[in-house]
Amino acid sequence: MQEIKIHFCDFWNGHTFENDFFVNLLKNKYNFIQDKNNPDFLFCSCYGNEYKKYNCPRIFYSGENITPNFNIYDYAISFDYLNFEKRYLRVPIYHFLDKLRKKAILGENPHKREFCSFLYSNGIYADKIRTDFFQLLSNYKKINSSGKLLNNSGKFIKDKISYLSKYKFTIAFENSSNPGYITEKISDAFCAGTIPIYWGDPLAKKEFNPDAFIFINDFKSLENAIEKIIQIDNNDEAYLKMLYAPKFIEEKNYDKEIELFFENIFANKGRILRKDINKGWSKEGDFFLQSKFKRGILKRIKGLLNN
Repeated sequence: MQEIKIHFCDFWNGHTFENDFFVNLLKNKYNFIQDKNNPDFLFCSCYGNEYKKYNCPRIFYSGENITPNFNIYDYAISFDYLNFEKRYLRVPIYHFLDKLRKKAILGENPHKREFCSFLYSNGIYADKIRTDFFQLLSNYKKINSSGKLLNNSGKFIKDKISYLSKYKFTIAFENSSNPGYITEKISDAFCAGTIPIYWGDPLAKKEFNPDAFIFINDFKSLENAIEKIIQIDNNDEAYLKMLYAPKFIEEKNYDKEIELFFENIFANKGRILRKDINKGWSKEGDFFLQSKFKRGILKRIKGLLNN
């Protein structure tokens, strides 16, 4: 078994070597050893700048709406639909999270559940369409909100899947809309056995069956979307047909793609592919270049004025 020294940096709070998805997926093929001082490969995310200390190959991963910069990373796994030879792999974040979730078990009459849920904390770093839609749909029926944002229940929920499973619909809006950026919002709703009212990735129908969710991006207005929701809410047959429709257009074997991706990376042990545009620049040198550039511009302007 190939021995590979790795280090993780700039990841989210709670991330560890033991709970890392890639380590657990690949540990039967590779003998991973933690080595902070002299790793063969650096796994890094977007929550810091520790990666700058390392000159070994860097492998970037993030579930945030961030496009990887291949001038500073050698390889990347993210959400974008990019074609960057063997240096990039698209794996949506919901794939990593779905493996950790237990699906809710629906009762005999799922169409008789309460109307709709809303479970969010972020009201600042998100598109205003989320709260606008909540207010508009609330004019039809009460939407139960048990997160920090627009809470109207006085409760705060810890078990998200169990909570969502009590409702016919759930508002599943991303923080922002970007091609390929699709998170756990829609998959959590599917996992809970509720119909997602989804807004976000304009390409969501490339992955998810449009007959299985209400796709806000497809409607001319929020009012038109709400008309559709009301229609389904009042038609049990239409509701159940959507609820039990297949969720995916095509089931993808992301685990196999990840294995092949890393097989290529580890076969090129030690190979640096990034440009390292700041490599070797000191603060003093950078200041000198900026000053020299500024002096050149001022000299040119002075010459133009004299003419």
